[in-house]
Amino acid sequence: MIRRVTHISVYVKNEDEALAFFTGKLGFKKKMDNQMGPGGPRWITVTPAGQPDFEVNLFNPASWSKGEDAAVIAAQTAQIGHQAMIILDSDDIDADYRALKAAGVTIELGVRDLPWGRDLIFQDLYGNRYNLVQSKQG
Repeated sequence: MIRRVTHISVYVKNEDEALAFFTGKLGFKKKMDNQMGPGGPRWITVTPAGQPDFEVNLFNPASWSKGEDAAVIAAQTAQIGHQAMIILDSDDIDADYRALKAAGVTIELGVRDLPWGRDLIFQDLYGNRYNLVQSKQG
């Protein structure tokens, strides 16, 4: 039986830029940054401070596939900035909004009140969308 989700991958163009964005602007912690064998691609993961058992893999398709996989690389690269929205949890959406704005993160839709709580939508440096949600208590 499936028990939990441990990782998701986000397609990125540049691992170092993505790592700087997630750690510097979103406050995630770097969990892994390892070379997958001599001359191999990097396995980079970051984790939200409050959820260390869940990791976001910063996946650069071009570094994982070789020339013979050109069609695969092209298809994956085309998804950068067009992935399904990732939903994140907040315990203080107003403070998070101010921190994201101060860090220069693109806010697509500011804080709004909804029947089930409050949310906002922001983008990473490649245009991937994230929904930050603060649910109502109870």
